[in-house]
Amino acid sequence: MLNDPEDAYLELESEEILLGWYEIEGVRNIIELSRQVRTLLNYKTETITYRFRSNENTSMNQTDTEFLNLKQKFESLALKFITLLRNFKETARTLEEGIQSLCFYTEKTPLKKLEEITDQIFVQIHHFSEKNLHNHPLFLKILVKLTQEACFVRKCINAQFSKFFEELGKNYCNLEKELEILIPNRIPEGNIIKEKRHDEVLIS
Repeated sequence: MLNDPEDAYLELESEEILLGWYEIEGVRNIIELSRQVRTLLNYKTETITYRFRSNENTSMNQTDTEFLNLKQKFESLALKFITLLRNFKETARTLEEGIQSLCFYTEKTPLKKLEEITDQIFVQIHHFSEKNLHNHPLFLKILVKLTQEACFVRKCINAQFSKFFEELGKNYCNLEKELEILIPNRIPEGNIIKEKRHDEVLIS
C-alpha cells in the first residue's frame, strides 16, 4: 500500500514547525545566558570602579530620586523572594530539596510563583548592573548576595542549565568575598539598620 502523499506533507510540515520552535527556543536561551554573563561582568566592573574611585565621587548620585525609588521597589520584591525561599526551606531538610520537591507537586502554582519572582529578580539585577552601583556600595553588596540565591534557584529548577547557574553562583560568591574586603564594616549610622535588616533576611 502506497503512503498517502497528504500524510507525508503533514509530517514534513510538523517537522518544520518543530525545528522552528527549537530555533526560537535556542535563540531565546542564548540571549538569556548572554545577558547573565554581561550582568556579571557589569558587577565586576562596578567593583573595580569602587576600588579605584576618588573620594570626591563617593557621595555622587546618593540623592538620585529615580534610583532610590527603583531601589525601594526592588527591596520589596527581594523580601518577597527571600520569604518564599524561607517557606520552602522549612518544609524540607535543605532549601534545595524544598525547591526540587515543587516539581513533583500536583499543584504547580508554588513552582510557577517561584519561577516568576526569580525571573523578575534577574531582570532587576541586570537593570541595576547598568547603573553606577559603585556609588552605592552597600546596595552593591546586597545585590551580589541576592544574585547568588537567584542562581541557586535556577540551578535547582532548570536541569538543562544547572551547571551554568552553579558556576555563575560561584563567581558571584567570589565577588562577594572581594566586596567584603573592599567595603568597610563601619558604615554611616543611618544605613546600619537597613543593612542589618537585609543581612538577616538573606539566606546563607
